[in-house]
Amino acid sequence: MTNGDEILILARNKDVLLKILEEENLPYAILGKHGKGLFSKLLIIPALVWNYNRIIRRFKPNLILSKASPYALLASPFFRGKRIITPDSEVVSLTNRFVAPYSDIVITPSSFNLDFGSRHKRIDGFFEETYLSPKAFIPDKNIPNKYGIDTLEPYFVLRFIGWSANHDVGQFGFSDDQKGELVRLLEQYGRVYISAEQNNIPDTLTPYTLKIPAKEIHHILHFATIYLGDSQTMATESALLGTPSIRYNSFVGPNDMSNFTILEKQYKMLHNFNDYQLLVSQLKRMLLDRTLKTGMLVKRKEYFDAKPDINLQILKIIADCH
Repeated sequence: MTNGDEILILARNKDVLLKILEEENLPYAILGKHGKGLFSKLLIIPALVWNYNRIIRRFKPNLILSKASPYALLASPFFRGKRIITPDSEVVSLTNRFVAPYSDIVITPSSFNLDFGSRHKRIDGFFEETYLSPKAFIPDKNIPNKYGIDTLEPYFVLRFIGWSANHDVGQFGFSDDQKGELVRLLEQYGRVYISAEQNNIPDTLTPYTLKIPAKEIHHILHFATIYLGDSQTMATESALLGTPSIRYNSFVGPNDMSNFTILEKQYKMLHNFNDYQLLVSQLKRMLLDRTLKTGMLVKRKEYFDAKPDINLQILKIIADCH
């Protein structure tokens, strides 16, 4: 309950999502499983639509807030509330062509380079700040310590995703050979920990797997010396946590998503690459920089000192739409 409002989270059984909801004791209902291949994704759509409508009819919400769920648009014709979405990736065609134009309110970062007209509301900041700003997140070094991670010694976090989302078709991240090469390079300078979606690492790297509750990953990221990965979200999270961050995947380039280019070019808090050799050269320079981590923590403080509270911005938009 929030200010007397009742909230229900609709979730799919994907990656660590349900674990986080359970660990945080949040109210949720399961829509269904997450399909891995294109055929299986298409096959489960009717069941997802049916479950979505069943839950909506039972819960009777006044508004539906989602990242950019197409199922919200297909909700029961008896639903008369507002549909609000919060996209931050300009490359997702489904959102831009079919979901955003039919939503009541579209909330995006101010850097978002598409325009959805009068329904479009822009906020100053990135959505990851809702749970990672200094007002929302207090790093606790006891959490890494209880898993045997010494925050006084250098360590590195690597994140490798599964590339199974609809908008990931035809895109790529690190190859297995590149993952192994990065681990061998980094372990010369400190401990290496890997977070891998769908066990997306070769067997030789499984001893490096980070085995912690999903809700505690941000404490590990905050104290890390460097973050490196092909994930989109964790690259932004690490930068906002004050950890030197490197992002590598095929989305990087002239048409990259605005949040990543802003973090790199304006705030100097993130490095984006689609060329592996250029990434390795940058990584080697960073490994030799003894002021790297302290410099990033200063940038984090300066960034948040200059930003308004993003949660208050979003809540005001939601309140105004009632």
